[in-house]
Amino acid sequence: MILNVEHRTSYYYAEPLLRSIQLIHLTPRESNRQHVISWSLELPGKNIVTNKDSFGNITHYFTLEGRFSELEVLAKGVVEVFPMRANMEPGTLPLEYYLRFTSLTEIDEPLRSFVDEFVQQYPDFKSDVAVSLNLLNALSAKILQLVPYTSGATRATTTAQEAFTLGAGVCQDHSHIFLGCCRYLGLSARYVSGYLHTDDSSHLASHAWAEVWLGSWYSFDVSNQCAAGEQYIELAYGLDFLDSSPIRGSRIGGGDETLTVKSLVTEQ
Repeated sequence: MILNVEHRTSYYYAEPLLRSIQLIHLTPRESNRQHVISWSLELPGKNIVTNKDSFGNITHYFTLEGRFSELEVLAKGVVEVFPMRANMEPGTLPLEYYLRFTSLTEIDEPLRSFVDEFVQQYPDFKSDVAVSLNLLNALSAKILQLVPYTSGATRATTTAQEAFTLGAGVCQDHSHIFLGCCRYLGLSARYVSGYLHTDDSSHLASHAWAEVWLGSWYSFDVSNQCAAGEQYIELAYGLDFLDSSPIRGSRIGGGDETLTVKSLVTEQ
């Protein structure tokens, strides 16, 4: 499947913006499951540095100084995504690294009790990939049942524990809860940010899901109860949202900030 992407992020400021530093993960990875046919970024300013981070993600940094009332970041391009393929490349970091909890994926006693009770149905799950997949698919379904997709209920800083207690969240929250549960079970798991081509207008084209290492990376989209197939474009991996966020930054000045994000993924 060949997908066209246009992702526009616009910032508007009530007062002059004096300085902005941004870290960008908006360039798709080249891998055995996708091929980048063309891609471009339009970033403000001239102080732009391109690099790869420890996860192997393509990153761009830019700094902007002066007096600005708005700024815009535009990513667009064409990506070919292949039918479902196993990703047998562990990545640039040891698999043990993906057992680490973060502030967003740490799980508390209620979540640990939930996992302990749930896993009793699968006593030998680590000895067989098929059993592990059955466990993880059932776990994914249970998380969505307990934390239904609810737009606007959480923020970028909402933790897995908070979303689980609230009983509402979006793809980021579902992924954080799922990752915390997997790491508690001793399974290496990573956060994936990217794009999703869907006709469901309630889900944004910008998306997040999880991958678990079971001899290769298996994907789990908790929000949509499926694996990442031809409709999914991978941007970046990490331990959580903060590692792979499409845009992160800090600023001096600007006063109140208004942010608008428009992302569109269409089939060619």
